[in-house]
Amino acid sequence: MEKTEKKFTLYKRRWAVLLSFVCVNAVMQYGWAFFSAIVTDAWKFYGFTDAASGEAAISALTMIIMVAMITLSIPASWVFEKFGWYKTVSVAGIVLMIFTLLRGFVGGTSYTALLITTTGIAITQPFIINAFGMISALWFPPSERGVANGWGMISTYLGVVMAQFGVPWVMSTFGLDIPGALKVFGFLSIPMVLWFVVVSREKPPTPPADEELIERVSFGEGMKQLIKNKQFICALLVFWLMQGVYFTMTTLLEPILQFFNEGSLDSMFVGTLGTILTITGTITTLVLPIISDHSKSKKRKPIVLLCQAGSLIGLVLIIMGHSVGLMIVMACCMGVFLTGVTPVLMVMGYEAAYPVSEGTTESLMQLGANGWGLICLTAVNAIFRGNHMGTLAFFIGGMVLAVILTLFVKEASLKDRRLE
Repeated sequence: MEKTEKKFTLYKRRWAVLLSFVCVNAVMQYGWAFFSAIVTDAWKFYGFTDAASGEAAISALTMIIMVAMITLSIPASWVFEKFGWYKTVSVAGIVLMIFTLLRGFVGGTSYTALLITTTGIAITQPFIINAFGMISALWFPPSERGVANGWGMISTYLGVVMAQFGVPWVMSTFGLDIPGALKVFGFLSIPMVLWFVVVSREKPPTPPADEELIERVSFGEGMKQLIKNKQFICALLVFWLMQGVYFTMTTLLEPILQFFNEGSLDSMFVGTLGTILTITGTITTLVLPIISDHSKSKKRKPIVLLCQAGSLIGLVLIIMGHSVGLMIVMACCMGVFLTGVTPVLMVMGYEAAYPVSEGTTESLMQLGANGWGLICLTAVNAIFRGNHMGTLAFFIGGMVLAVILTLFVKEASLKDRRLE
């Protein structure tokens, strides 16, 4: 145990709880990102005959997960409030493990079986990913919550990199086909989920900070407050727009890069670029919250604006950067600026929403982000149909709108944000 300056007890177990959650959420994330580096191979394996219909079919797997987030995020908030985050995530994690295993054994037999098992995985997501705001509030003092939320986002990126690099690596190294790789990742889910169930707990014996910094208004009252909160709405829309770009890029990174490079890239190189994106994003996810938490003003807005500018550079490089060096720079830009800013955006939303529960705030943020991601994927597949110049123009327009909305955000004082 550790003592804070105000003599509140901080338990070392908080890090074990956080890391065990990283594992269970990583399983969820590699479930939806599994085909991101092998989109072309996947649609050919499942019997589709052209790129437009094939990309739409593989995108549908991600869209199912987004639909589940949209429809179940609000009910998940009620479940978290009713039963607590630990019981909710434990049950959802076990269901996730079962469907991940099933996908390994039947998901490789037909596209229909793949859809069914992916739907089972999708249902669990809002009951897992929406929890890490509550973990940071219940286990960590305000001075560490940015870092705690950063680790929550790292769990997302860890799962994505396991798919982007791990799937093509497993297939090429061990000569596995898609059903074989699905089995490997299915079995991997068992220790990752069970460790969470054994290690995690709802909250420490004593709180890590003043009770008023932990207590939150009820779900119903919180929703009423948020509807009238203009600062939260602006922060919410910014989060939605930027996450929508991230979701779509993660799902269709390979065909987008192939479009601008005339099909000259192999899946391993695309997976490597995705891995660079995710690793740089992971590092920045740790660094930016620390910078934000330890700055004198603890302002989030300047960091967000800087990252939006960097994200725009990355999007332009997707169109114009055809050399290996420029593609690596592009991956770094998208990782550092688009991916790495996510926990700072989330904390900005939490602070604007205070004293509404992080569970409620998180649910709304994830619901809308998945909704916008669904719109992005629908536009890419139904409107642009493989013309990814239109896709990038759409992304750039959304990012410019996010910059404008960020400029309208007025962060409260340290006292009002309860960070003194």
